Amino acid sequence: MVDEYYRLTDIFETISFLAPDEQVTCVDGTSRTLFVGTSQGRILLVDLSAKDVLNALQLSVNAPIARIVAATALDYLVVLSASTIFNIEIKTLKPISSSAVSNIAYLALNKDPAVADPFALQLALVTNNRYILICEIKADNLVIQQEIRTDDSVVALSYNKYCICYALPNAYFVHNILENKTLSLFPYDSQAIRPIIINTDAEEFLVNSMQGLGVFATSEGVSSRPPLFWGLTSIVSLAYRSPHVFVLTASSVTVYSSEQSVVLQRWPFTTGTLLECIDGQLYICSSENISYLEQISWLDRAKALADSGELDEALQFAENALSSGQCDEDEILKFNELKQKVALVLFKREEFEKFYEVAVSSELDPRVVLISFAFLLPFPSGFRSELSKESTGTSEKTFDDFVAEGSIELISFLEHYLRRIRKLHWTAEFRRDIDTVLLRLISLQKDKLGAEDMLLNLHCTFDDCNEWMRKHKRRKFLITIAFCLSDFDRALAVSRELYDENLWDDGIVRLCLQFFPRFYSEQTILGWVEFLLKVRQDDVIDGLKRCSVELDHSKIVRILQQERSTLIKYLEGIKSLQIVEFHSMLFLMYVDEINNLLGGDQRREKLYRRELRTFLLQPNKLNLSDMRAVLEIWPHFAVELTLLEGVKENGSVACLEKLLNDHKDYDAAELFCIYTDTSEHVLQLTLLKFYLQNVMSQPEFGPRIIGLLNTSGLISNKTEILQDIPKEWPLSSVLYFAEGSILSAKDRSHRQQLKKKSNVLPKFY
Repeated sequence: MVDEYYRLTDIFETISFLAPDEQVTCVDGTSRTLFVGTSQGRILLVDLSAKDVLNALQLSVNAPIARIVAATALDYLVVLSASTIFNIEIKTLKPISSSAVSNIAYLALNKDPAVADPFALQLALVTNNRYILICEIKADNLVIQQEIRTDDSVVALSYNKYCICYALPNAYFVHNILENKTLSLFPYDSQAIRPIIINTDAEEFLVNSMQGLGVFATSEGVSSRPPLFWGLTSIVSLAYRSPHVFVLTASSVTVYSSEQSVVLQRWPFTTGTLLECIDGQLYICSSENISYLEQISWLDRAKALADSGELDEALQFAENALSSGQCDEDEILKFNELKQKVALVLFKREEFEKFYEVAVSSELDPRVVLISFAFLLPFPSGFRSELSKESTGTSEKTFDDFVAEGSIELISFLEHYLRRIRKLHWTAEFRRDIDTVLLRLISLQKDKLGAEDMLLNLHCTFDDCNEWMRKHKRRKFLITIAFCLSDFDRALAVSRELYDENLWDDGIVRLCLQFFPRFYSEQTILGWVEFLLKVRQDDVIDGLKRCSVELDHSKIVRILQQERSTLIKYLEGIKSLQIVEFHSMLFLMYVDEINNLLGGDQRREKLYRRELRTFLLQPNKLNLSDMRAVLEIWPHFAVELTLLEGVKENGSVACLEKLLNDHKDYDAAELFCIYTDTSEHVLQLTLLKFYLQNVMSQPEFGPRIIGLLNTSGLISNKTEILQDIPKEWPLSSVLYFAEGSILSAKDRSHRQQLKKKSNVLPKFY
């Protein structure tokens, strides 16, 4: 079919309706009915859809029907038979009248009439006495408008607009009706060829000429269009449908391009008697059939190219046809279907880049590609397609088989393909299926969604993914899908499953903490807190700190009670809320932890003591006497009791000295200074002097001194303090303090000078 332009189809079997010696002599009609004239003077009304003769008329004269013109606008036929013109009603095939003009040898209809009246017919009649009559039939009246005298009998005739082309027994002529001028074209040998003339374009004709040529002619003479060469075989009949010329011989039918003057197609055909173009449809009459020459559409030819594997050629051919305007809306849609089939073949060939280009330009539903991979199915929508089965076949490979084969290139391409097209507007209606399969493809290469993919605006649901991910052992990936979809409760449910099966990993914890600020309900947060307590206690507080939902702290505390260290951290985090219940709980837990750690883990005991002491020194909602009553129960809280004494009065030097001299707890002393010192830093100066006085006997005070000097906000007595620093200490160790001392001294000197000057200034009052 690639090289074929037309196909021959039998539409009516004439042999069943004709007598043994009867032949078809002429034909006319419409796209639905034909009026067939025979050699025995009969007219048959043929219904093409029923392929049956609906009516028949035997004219009174037993002579061949020479010509039939179906004047459908006038509801009658103009019939030439036995040199007489008859008007015959179309519906009934009853003769209406016969013309007064007789001795008519030929009849030609003006196919491009020069009048606008649709009910007027323009005819050229050839008489037996060598005249051509230019006539007009209107309202059943035949009016002769011009007579053309010829030198011999006319043997062929064609009429178009203002021009008539005719043949005498030895030459062709054209006649210009407006100018009433006849021009000789060229001679021919009637013994060698049969004179045939057909109308092609406006005032242009094609004539059967000598030397196997078909020559084009106009009213100006031989046309500049190059002739057609059809050889020396005798021509039986010609027909024209732009831009093709059809030539019937005793053995074949040939199609020529009138534009390129080349043969397009030829096929054997015998017993043909007549070629006729009726309403753009081509018919061939033979002794047995009336056949229809159906043009093979450019689309069918493109499909044939595609079927033969010439995909690029098929698309190029179709695009050329589209660009030339040879299509309607329906054909454009069919061309798009062709492109989609080509895309599927390209995919099967693994020509992925070409596939992508054609698939996107034709808006190919990606599911017809994806459905070929059984292990990626099903689609959430339940989509089914036969198109892909025809073009690509269905892969029966299992999931494990496919992954084991290492089809990385294909998996990567499919993922890339879906990522790109999911953003296109025409994929909106099936984006749910696209995203579901995209996630499945990503899960083949990764065990979780990456940071960028977590930002995907997915159009599928957790339920769309759940069954497939579980079936293919992708539950970790399923958790990330749940997070991406903000389905945090489902993420928790799957996380619990994995933890119970010892399949949990730290990556999921990190993801959970990342999404903690997005948890939208208290119930969700409580569920995650309870779960994380089992798997990563230390991370629970971090998650709660990043939580954006206002929580009922009592509920959190109840859950955290099973993990004391975590509860302590949480209570420490909410100290600023100044809630008596939580302050009391935190205080008692510090005391209990210290009691439990006595004689054991000294590092942890020291840590809790510092936290307890800080708690005591900071503002809280607890009564000092109540706390004292608790601490007095045990002897090892003597330092803490001293701190409580100092809380009553800021800057209690007596309490500080007690810590230094009686308890010798220097950490507690420094902590006491931090939280209870006055704005004049009395406690810190006292502490610093104590260290300086005893540093020679207790060198361990050295780092404490340097720490105080470098961090303290001391603003007075810096010079005096500097003098007390051991001379053997390197200057670098106290450089920061020394620089501050010098600046302070200069500042005091400057202020004193300003004060003196102000005392000697004249007073203006």
